Amino acid sequence: MKSAFISRFLIAFALLTLANEATNLPAFYARALGETARVLSPALTGWSFTPATQGAEPRFRRGTESLRLQIRLDLLALGLLPLLSLFAATPRIPPGPRVARAAIGALGLFCLDLLVVLAYPWMVRNPNAAKDITGTFLGMLTFVGGPVILWFALTYPFMRGVWQLELPSEHAE
Repeated sequence: MKSAFISRFLIAFALLTLANEATNLPAFYARALGETARVLSPALTGWSFTPATQGAEPRFRRGTESLRLQIRLDLLALGLLPLLSLFAATPRIPPGPRVARAAIGALGLFCLDLLVVLAYPWMVRNPNAAKDITGTFLGMLTFVGGPVILWFALTYPFMRGVWQLELPSEHAE
């Protein structure tokens, strides 16, 4: 069963990688993430956000302060590849619930990526407070940790017998 899961995952990952390139999904994802951050950032962080435009880099501004966003929003879209590949490889989920849960997972990953973008000014301005959560950790969170945690949570009802996990309330009789 493990080899079948791994095979399905790798095939789905390869196909999604090709589809990703053919559809230019990263550019669309970056625009959606940038525009959402532009709308929400002033109210949630006190910083205005200007997404990348032709020749201009993405920036956060507050008063006279200006911070260049050094996270490539298009690369955050790559977290969708392992997430959707995990859903494609998971057995025992009927097509309707599979698509619905994958969509919820994609939205959850988008929200996680948005949180990273919105927290950026705080992380940059408070490097000692955020030194343990920047760089590699954020990459692992958005490309590996986030997709796996979302997949696990959203497929738990279908897969708990395979994982042989029980909720504490199941022992109380």
